[in-house]
Amino acid sequence: MKNICFFSGDITRPGGTERVSTIIANGLAAAGNYRICFLSIVEGRQEPSFFLSPDIPRYRLKDGGKWISPGPGYLPLLPALRRFIKKHRIDVIIDIDLVLDILSIPAAFGTPAKVLAWEHFHYYYEQESLYRRIIAAFSARFADYMVVLTPQDLRNYQEKLKRRDRIDYIFNPLESSFDCPTSADSREKMILTVGRLNSFKGIDLLAQIVPKVLQAHADWKWYFLGEGEYRGILEDVRSRCRLEDRLILTGVVNHVEDYLKRTSLCVLASRTEPFGMCILEAKACGVPCVSFDVPYGPSIIIEDGQNGFLIPPFDLNRMAEKILLLMEDTALRERFIQNTGLGMEKFRLEPILKKWEELLDSMLS
Repeated sequence: MKNICFFSGDITRPGGTERVSTIIANGLAAAGNYRICFLSIVEGRQEPSFFLSPDIPRYRLKDGGKWISPGPGYLPLLPALRRFIKKHRIDVIIDIDLVLDILSIPAAFGTPAKVLAWEHFHYYYEQESLYRRIIAAFSARFADYMVVLTPQDLRNYQEKLKRRDRIDYIFNPLESSFDCPTSADSREKMILTVGRLNSFKGIDLLAQIVPKVLQAHADWKWYFLGEGEYRGILEDVRSRCRLEDRLILTGVVNHVEDYLKRTSLCVLASRTEPFGMCILEAKACGVPCVSFDVPYGPSIIIEDGQNGFLIPPFDLNRMAEKILLLMEDTALRERFIQNTGLGMEKFRLEPILKKWEELLDSMLS
């Protein structure tokens, strides 16, 4: 049986990358064709934020939970990673962030281990900083295989970085179906935003919309699920606009579906969204979504005008207008709820796991 290692900066973090990685790892382990493990550079928590099968062992390169930023600080880890690959006889190491390729590709050199670079952002995100730009080119040149999230990004890597073969796209999967209310009347008058409270997720943009939306409808609430450096911006809006009981900041939650089953509307303002797991899970729970039409995920998941709205980036007036429309028009919300199943078949876990197994088998043959 072959040994597959998922390599992470810190698998205990509560991010979308970590969630998707645990879903795929759990599925592959359950299939019984591979021995699966996780290796983190560090672990900041005692346990992962998302369920990880007890059959999947976890290891770390460095004791202590202090995060190591990508860059020169990675270099002392190379010998430890190489020893790990040899000791555990790793056949494929799956890097769940391209920056990890700068470690795994040289560490695996001269060993039987293959390196699979799994892009969880997208090409243009990787071009925003010199460090990530260099590593994206390095990965495209030297990784044994690459996986990206969307057909658009596959074309970008093929055309712009000349990675012509041993690259494919695989969608992130929907882990399971949810038993959710299927009518607008059975939902709470509640808006939900999920993700880190930072610039990447456009929290500063939503902070400009929240007062207009909530002050127009005193019987609605807006929940933000997540934590981050922009929490203070929302706290200021809450205090200044006297929205203490209606702008709810929950912090990090482990069971987002408990909120998705109750909410009437999901809103995202990301400046870029490589995939959009929260949109996918919202649709699975029958929740209409409003999102900026940024690269690349929202337009793959949302059927504009059918089960949600795609807003030209970054038109705040247009976004507020569509949110208010859905809040006020129960019949429209009802129609969108009934249409949330459109286009969902391609995100089912079973065919996505099958594609992962076919890819790994091709690498190992």
